[in-house]
Formats: sequence, structure tokens, C-alpha cells
Amino acid sequence: MQRRSERGYSLMELLVVIGLLALIATIAVPALSRPDEAVLDRAATEVAAALRFAQAEAQRTGLTHGVIADEATSTLRVYRLDETVSPPVLVYDVYDPFTKQLYTLSLPDVAGDLQLADASFIFSDSGSARAFVDFSGATGVPRYSDAGTLYLLESGVYTVELQGLSRNVSVAPVTGRVTIQ
Repeated sequence: MQRRSERGYSLMELLVVIGLLALIATIAVPALSRPDEAVLDRAATEVAAALRFAQAEAQRTGLTHGVIADEATSTLRVYRLDETVSPPVLVYDVYDPFTKQLYTLSLPDVAGDLQLADASFIFSDSGSARAFVDFSGATGVPRYSDAGTLYLLESGVYTVELQGLSRNVSVAPVTGRVTIQ
């Protein structure tokens, strides 16, 4: 009795191959689909971290700290407000606890096309939007002070954009809670 040579694959072999291809596709496709979103999310997280750090430093030291944006260069800087002089002066001597460098975040360094599209902080009765927010020493309440008059934050947002995509990093009035949307 001779055995015939059979050609083809069994159903089990086909299912294993299809399963492996599905697994590889599941892993590869998200990584290839929107790398811009991952970069944008990372940048928004870094902006939020700068705001949270300024608030935490204000609470830790009892001195007013804040974040100021330069939309032209898409750069954020964390500062300390020297209120011992009149008028108060922004002092850029705050260091990033991880890099041990002055706390400056340049968005184009994160990704070339990344930009700070909007910096808009509105304070009670102040009249216009500003590109910065102060966090009051000890309490960490977001505010702005001008000539001895204190203005509380009504709304505040930094908008980060990359190739038509955007993320808003907002600061809540009173609590100073930072969220990414």
C-alpha cells in the first residue's frame, strides 16, 4: 500500500498562522498609525508638569512661583516672584529637580513642528489675557498681582499643537488643578 503525497495545510496550521499575523498587526498598527499623538501627549504632559511643579514649589517654599510662556519661541519658563522689591520681579532661578538645569521647556526641542499655539490666562477684573500664571506662596492658589491688587484666576490654558492636532493644558480657578484635554 502506497501513501499518497498530500499537499496543502491543515486547518490548524492555517489558524495558527492567521493568529500570529493578527497578533503582529495588533502590535504594529498602533505604533505606525499616529506617532504625532504620542509626541503631542508627551509635550502636554511636560507642560502640565511645569505648572504642577511651580504650584508645588510655591506651597513648599511659601514664595510665589509661576510659569510664563513665550509663544514666539514656544518656550515655557518656571520662575520665582521676588516680592521683596517694588515692583515685584520675575527671577529665573528655579531648577528642574531631575535635570538640575534651569526649568525651561522648549517645545521645538521635544519635536520640531511642536508649538505653543495659545497661552491665555484670564484673571478677575484684570481686563486682558496673560501668558503666565502665578501660584501664591503657601496656598498655591493661581493668581496675578499688579500694584498690590490681587486678581484670582478665572480661566487658564496653554494649547500645544502638532500637525493639526492639539492638546489643552488647563489650570482650574481656586484649586489650581492642572488637567490635560
